[in-house]
Amino acid sequence: MEYALLYAEGVDALPYVPADDNIGEWVDDIVARGIAEFGMRLRPGVDATTVRVRKGELLVSDGPFTESKESVGGFDIIDARDLDEAIEVASKHPVAGFGRVEVRPFVQWPGAEPGARIVPAGLHERPAQGRQYVLFVIADPDGETLDDGADPEAWVSEMDGRGVRLFGDVLRGPEDATFVRRRDGEVLVSDGPFAEAKEWLAGFDLLEVQDLAEAIEVASKHPMARGGTLELRPIWPFDPHEDHAARDERELLEFGVRLEPHAADVAGAVTEVRS
Repeated sequence: MEYALLYAEGVDALPYVPADDNIGEWVDDIVARGIAEFGMRLRPGVDATTVRVRKGELLVSDGPFTESKESVGGFDIIDARDLDEAIEVASKHPVAGFGRVEVRPFVQWPGAEPGARIVPAGLHERPAQGRQYVLFVIADPDGETLDDGADPEAWVSEMDGRGVRLFGDVLRGPEDATFVRRRDGEVLVSDGPFAEAKEWLAGFDLLEVQDLAEAIEVASKHPMARGGTLELRPIWPFDPHEDHAARDERELLEFGVRLEPHAADVAGAVTEVRS
C-alpha cells in the first residue's frame, strides 16, 4: 500500500543536530527493501507561493498557507506492506527525532491496475528539464462552492499533455493520518489529525515548468484553486550521503531569505499566460 511520509517540525520540535542526521542510511534501507518510490526536500516556507482564485480573480501571495511549524519540509512516497511497516520506516527517519512524520495513505481507486504505482518508474533518475515544484492541494472550507464539481480529471489531462505534471494523487483524509515521533529513545505514535485546523492537505502533484509564473498559471487552472487553496513549493535537492554538518553550515545563510521571485512581481505575467 502506498503512503506519503510528510515531514514537519511540529509543535514540540527539538533543535536539529546535523551530526545525528543519518538520512543516507535511511534512504539506503528503503531502497534495499524495494519500497522507495520518490522523495524530495522542499525549500523552506519563505519560498512558498499560495494560489487561490476567488470570483474569477487570481490571488497569489508569498509564504506558506499553514503556520511555519506545520509547514511540510519534504516528503517521501513508499509502497509499504501495511501501516505497521510504514510507521516503522517513519520512526527511523531523522526528522522523527526532532520533528514529526505524518503517515498518510493514498486513496485506493476502484479499477486501479494491480501493482501500479503513483510515481512513474525511473523518474528519480531522469534529469530535470525545468524547475520543479510540489503543488499542495489544500481543502479549505472558505473556498468557493464548485457547482461544476471538483473533479480535476480535465486539469490532469491538460497538464499531462503539456508535460508539466510528472505525477500526483489524492491522499485519504486527515482522520486516516498517523503521526510518528521519537523522543528520549521512545517511538510515539498517535492518530491524526494532529491539529484541529479546518484546512487539510488533500493531495499533491509534482510539476516541472519553466518558472514560477508558469507554475502559478498551472495551479490557477486546478479546480481546487477555486474550491480550496494551492501551495507551490520549489524542491531543494541535496545529497543524502554528504556531510550534513558542512551542508547545514553552507545553507545557513539561505534560511529566512526568499530566493523565489515575489508573487506580486510575477502576477502580471501570470495574467497574460492565463488569458
